[in-house]
Amino acid sequence: MNPISAFFLRNIIPVFFFYGLAFFTMGLALTLASRRRSRFRFARAIRPLAAFGILHGAHEWVEMFQKIGLRLGTYTPTVPHEIGRLTVLGLSFLMLLVFGGLGLNLERKGRWRAYLPGAVMTVLWGGSLLAVRVTLKPPPDEMTGLADVLLRYLLGIPGALVGMWALRAQRRTFREHGMPQFGRDLGWCAVALFLYGAVGQFFVRPTSLWP
Repeated sequence: MNPISAFFLRNIIPVFFFYGLAFFTMGLALTLASRRRSRFRFARAIRPLAAFGILHGAHEWVEMFQKIGLRLGTYTPTVPHEIGRLTVLGLSFLMLLVFGGLGLNLERKGRWRAYLPGAVMTVLWGGSLLAVRVTLKPPPDEMTGLADVLLRYLLGIPGALVGMWALRAQRRTFREHGMPQFGRDLGWCAVALFLYGAVGQFFVRPTSLWP
């Protein structure tokens, strides 16, 4: 094991704490910002992004407390507990998809298009979960692990990519209003969201699914 991996394994509890804190703080800040009036239509898309931050931060803290309990020997994961955790995780990814859909449909009529990515990927996740259940017939505890992986692949990664696309699409709006610095900031946010989704969500717990 390389030194970097060993460091993160030794300090996994603080890592989860600060990781969750970063998302929760982002969500709280965006919630407060969304209450202000703005001439930018992009402000309409902030609320689902704020919900993503709060929910995803809460999920990381749930995992943190699970790991603390496992280390102390006072906690044993159960299927209902995992279903609850997966519900929070899935809702956070769904909010990210809604944010991306809203951000890409600000100039168009028919707000139903904004919710289309989330609806399509949720149906695809449910169908994939059913297919895995029928073909592999895993026990309940393994099934929750498979559901976790499929959530990250089918909602987490697409949500990050759609969100990145929405952020990049809004850079032109800020440049047109004489605020190029905000456009550049959105560009960096898009890069961070890409790394979070395309890289961070690709590395999942070992299961019978590829890779």
